[in-house]
Amino acid sequence: METKSLIWCSLALICTWSCGEGHQNKNKESKEVPVYVVKQKDTLVTNQFVTDIQAKRNVEIRSRLNGIIQKIYVNEGQFVKKGQALFKINDAELQVELLKATASLKQTLADVHIAEVELKQVQSLHDKKFVADNELQLVKAKLSSAQAKYAFADAERKAVLQKIDFSTITAPFDGVLDMIPHKDGSLVTNGTLLTTLSQLDEVYAYFSIPENQYFELLAHDKLGKHQKIELTLPNGAAYQFSGTLKSAESEIDRATGSIRYKVLFPNPNHLIKHGTSGKLSISEVQNNAMMIPQKATFSIQDKTYIFKVDKNNKVKMTNIEVGTALKDSYLVESGLKKGDLIIYEGTQSLKDGDEITIKNRL
Repeated sequence: METKSLIWCSLALICTWSCGEGHQNKNKESKEVPVYVVKQKDTLVTNQFVTDIQAKRNVEIRSRLNGIIQKIYVNEGQFVKKGQALFKINDAELQVELLKATASLKQTLADVHIAEVELKQVQSLHDKKFVADNELQLVKAKLSSAQAKYAFADAERKAVLQKIDFSTITAPFDGVLDMIPHKDGSLVTNGTLLTTLSQLDEVYAYFSIPENQYFELLAHDKLGKHQKIELTLPNGAAYQFSGTLKSAESEIDRATGSIRYKVLFPNPNHLIKHGTSGKLSISEVQNNAMMIPQKATFSIQDKTYIFKVDKNNKVKMTNIEVGTALKDSYLVESGLKKGDLIIYEGTQSLKDGDEITIKNRL
């Protein structure tokens, strides 16, 4: 009798231990975690690009003469109007050359007049048969020679006048001057850089689009369908004006695998200077976008995964394709559908096939 009681007690203990262990294992396997319900909605997607900003026009003002800078009429950073005098190069030697060229021109003009009078006289005598044909032809040749010398002298005088015009350097368009490296009295030669002039009423912000993104935008007819383009300045401040997308290059750069575009921004106060850097934010509406929190994802060998929850509350590790990364979310290209449940956080403590208890739905 005592033996039977001992056996029943042993069986009871084993049963109790087994049930307790099974209950513990069940509790251990069933983790309580929050889940996220996948939704679709229209979303404003913003892509950011580093940009290099350039003036609408930016030209180097160079000397076209050898000489001494006689006068500088402007200051560095000054706004100037088209045709305004900027520099004067001493033209005293050119004025002397002009006097010589003018005198030479007058001399050749006198020779032409003499040749014309002589031709008129000889032509009259030839008409009366007093002069032979060859003498008439000789006088005509003398006139042609005098006219050619006059044309040459006139060209030389015009060349000197053009050089004198070059001695006064004027602004080719309205703009803002850059640094002026030379001062009054400096010796300059043909081609010496005097300053740089930038037209800053409008500026271009250049940026590059990767080749694959360019063709993706083209395939979905999204190129130029943006909502707005904003510029962030180097100090982090948002620029007050929106930009307009313009094409910049017609070829893809083989070295970088990208194509260059530009955005035109108004710059009425000349706040943005040539050579400024910044960041472009180009926003567009994406209809029926599927967005999930970044914290719900994890990466293995450059692939993105989530834990999807099935109807039995078991999780399955699922590979997804993500597109644009937003501040704390990803746009999903494939691998999920509307209404799917995914683990919101705590993925690091789960493995494929684990059973979970839904803590709350987000």
